[in-house]
Amino acid sequence: MTATTPIRIVLADDHQVLREGLRSLLESEEDIKVVGEASSGEEAIRVVARTQPDIVVMDLGMPGMGGLEAIREIRRDHPHVRVIVLSMHSGREFVVQALHAGSDGYVPKSSAHTDLLQAIRVVHGGGRFVHPTAASALAEQLLQEKQTSKLLINLSAREAEVLHWTALGFTSREIGERLSLSPKTVDTYRERVMEKLELKNRSELVRFALKAGLLENTGDEKTTKK
Repeated sequence: MTATTPIRIVLADDHQVLREGLRSLLESEEDIKVVGEASSGEEAIRVVARTQPDIVVMDLGMPGMGGLEAIREIRRDHPHVRVIVLSMHSGREFVVQALHAGSDGYVPKSSAHTDLLQAIRVVHGGGRFVHPTAASALAEQLLQEKQTSKLLINLSAREAEVLHWTALGFTSREIGERLSLSPKTVDTYRERVMEKLELKNRSELVRFALKAGLLENTGDEKTTKK
């Protein structure tokens, strides 16, 4: 029987006891070898550069540089290295941020004993692995984005502009000066926006604009508070 090259793993987590448990779990498998450990994002980057693993199993909540920033740097400097997030969090904001940062898999720590080995083999084979709990959170995020897009379609171009500048903190007078409208007309547009988006107050309007990505750089980032 021809010997196969083991999957080389780096473990990045600030809890030593957990790392020891993971190492024991992984190295009980003939096709997996742990080649390095790290307790912070900075250390993970150094260990990856030194060992050139196939996969990094990365926690998000480490001291110093967090896991998300470490993932971005690793994927930028070592694009061949895959990353699986192993986190105590499975909320959609954590899952989405991890995938956007460049992770190839997401496994809750509570499921590490049953799903991490499968995740490693799937990711090493070129696939992606998202635990069902995390996948459910991701699906919820996608549905929310779809609903947000559907609501935005109902806005006119002028209403979208008023929404944007209102969310950035500009007053009706300042928005009117930018758009050549009277403050009263701006207020009317804002009321229509609130009605169409089913929003009750300015705080909800700002949250909606953030989720919809309407506060990206526009070349004029100066905001004026009332």
